[in-house]
Amino acid sequence: MLGKLIKYDMRALSRILVPVHIAALAAGIGAAACFFGAYTLDSSYSSWYSSSGFGASMMVMLAMTGAFCLFALFMASAATLFTILFRFYKNVFTDEGYLTLTLPVTANQQVASKVVTAMIWVLIDAVVVGLCGYLASVAAMGFSAGFSETIPYFMLMSSFGFSDIASFGSFLLATATSALQALTMVLTAYAAFALGSALAAKHKVAAGIGLFFGLSWAAGLLHSIKTVMIATGFSYNTSYGYEAMNMLSSGISIAIYLVTAAAFYAICVYVIDRKTNLA
Repeated sequence: MLGKLIKYDMRALSRILVPVHIAALAAGIGAAACFFGAYTLDSSYSSWYSSSGFGASMMVMLAMTGAFCLFALFMASAATLFTILFRFYKNVFTDEGYLTLTLPVTANQQVASKVVTAMIWVLIDAVVVGLCGYLASVAAMGFSAGFSETIPYFMLMSSFGFSDIASFGSFLLATATSALQALTMVLTAYAAFALGSALAAKHKVAAGIGLFFGLSWAAGLLHSIKTVMIATGFSYNTSYGYEAMNMLSSGISIAIYLVTAAAFYAICVYVIDRKTNLA
């Protein structure tokens, strides 16, 4: 039955997210074309362009259009998250929930289906946005840039923390950390809207949004405490190398993500199983 639930949820999400990501691909290609055009104009800047101001104007227009395309590209990620959360809330905690909760499946299967389909689309979104970001980055430098100069590299760096991802092992660790971070974010939102629906008599969506920020703040506080403790510990013991500190920090971050994701998953199952009241 879980397979049928996943198929049904994927179909519901795909009706919206397939067109969104086709548009995202078009925006990424448009950004790459604009940035490459600006690079070409800049590299072949002639005296006529300089005297007329035409070349400078064209470069500004192309750069601004490319930036707008990148903004549209990254808005696809926001649309993906919004659609995933809307699907979860609408399917379980609105009138549609009367049908959903009468299906011969457990609350665990309901949540598992939502999590699996959400992560499939998060992965698709990451691949589409990452490829388009890479293409736009290298196009802006005449297709001569290395991976360390591209947008996906800096996105992974921001997820991995303050370490380098030059080695393949570090790249895999950064990717795993990013995936767990995305999973935790999805489950944080699921748990927030589940608790908001169970605890608030009115304004359940507003309650869910407030709880999402509260739970996210609490999870972020754990990571901040972890960072301070590791930095303090290594400041007193300098015999360990910089890479060892980074690996320890990443390992603890992964552990925090796993624990918080499991806790939020359990909250979702409990609320749907015991506390959901659609009256």
